[in-house]
Amino acid sequence: MNNLIKFISVVAFIFSASIYAESTIVDVWQCKLKENKTMKDVGVLNDKWVKFMNANVKGGGINSYDLDPRVGKQDGFLFVDVYPNMQSWAAGENIMEKTNEGKALQKEFKLLAKCSSNSLYSSTKH
Repeated sequence: MNNLIKFISVVAFIFSASIYAESTIVDVWQCKLKENKTMKDVGVLNDKWVKFMNANVKGGGINSYDLDPRVGKQDGFLFVDVYPNMQSWAAGENIMEKTNEGKALQKEFKLLAKCSSNSLYSSTKH
């Protein structure tokens, strides 16, 4: 009986944690490189941005990916930024808009690529 109670307690804890877990936030940008720019340039700047964000957004945990197509439509690339929750996304937006380093990074991104669209998603891992 004691083992059954332990088992039920563990299952209940896992189930309740998954119900109340926040979804991650995924910010997707569709972009095209500017003339004489490369995906290597994108990677260098994206690494710099991730370090800046994780150093300045409480809790960190922010990741970013640059997606370069291999098959299918070859026009442009994507930035996919992943935040632990909506609060970290909002804090990141605030830091980018209100700090000198954030503004400088935005300026660097604009010199590197032209982004035509942006979508924000809530993501659930399965």
